[in-house]
Amino acid sequence: MKPLRRADGTAPDSLPESVARNIRALDGGPAWLKSLPETLADVQAAWDLALDSPFDGGSCSWAGPARTGSAERSVLKVSFPHREARGEAEALRFWDGAGAVRLLRASEDGFALLLEECRPGATLRDSPGEPEDLLAAGLHVLAWLWRRPPEPGLDLESLETVATDWAGLVEERHPRLRPGADPHLVRTAVDLLGSLPRTAERSVVLHGDINPGNILAAERAPWLAIDPKPMVGDPGYDVWPLIMQIDPPMRLIDPLPALRRRFDTAAEILGEPADRLAAWSAARAVESAFDRYNIGSYPAGDAELAQAELLADVAGL
Repeated sequence: MKPLRRADGTAPDSLPESVARNIRALDGGPAWLKSLPETLADVQAAWDLALDSPFDGGSCSWAGPARTGSAERSVLKVSFPHREARGEAEALRFWDGAGAVRLLRASEDGFALLLEECRPGATLRDSPGEPEDLLAAGLHVLAWLWRRPPEPGLDLESLETVATDWAGLVEERHPRLRPGADPHLVRTAVDLLGSLPRTAERSVVLHGDINPGNILAAERAPWLAIDPKPMVGDPGYDVWPLIMQIDPPMRLIDPLPALRRRFDTAAEILGEPADRLAAWSAARAVESAFDRYNIGSYPAGDAELAQAELLADVAGL
């Protein structure tokens, strides 16, 4: 096996410990980590790349700057194989740079990707500006991603299938992990996860994780999305991370007025009903809360259930 090399001829640093810790906790994670140096070396040789040290952050992938043999700047991403990452190459190929970074190359299994580099690359989360302006910028990226309707044969999971799976998990986890959670709120979320995908008036290629850390400042467009967890389905699914993570409204003494304004803004830019966007957000917050309970993160889960109660109020549920 050839050693990894950086553009300056030295070896790149290993995976950040925070990412390695996440992966070690996954089924098959330790074995994947052990094989990662060989995987990187194989991809580097096959694609004639010089690598730099990986970026900080992320959750379950090695991602870092790369240069091709022709000195083109790019980013290499090698993901731990999991359900949410399975469609990333397919979605990026479908968007072809319209709202997201371009896919330059992909491995046969789709878990190694060579991507367009965003410069300057600052995240929407870390950028200066009024929260309303940052939210609008993120929503316009989302609208761009949704512009082209899905094509027959697109190899992406259906949101309806995923949401049905999640509804079953919430039902099973409620009495086992947080039996004291408001049964009306939990039942409402389960019902929404079943009904919303089936009653959508249109279907789009969803980003799946359009949080403000996954939108980067770029040169060929003001902002581009990265790291999709794509599906095909109801566009209302996508807005929750943008609404809640840009200058988080839950920090306010009374977040309800701010939340109502944000959903009105989203409805105006995206052409989707505000109450439906809020209903999806409430359902997602409940599902996420029980996912956090499942890994023992009870304070974070309780915070998301409190969030879901307010989102349900905005939605009129």
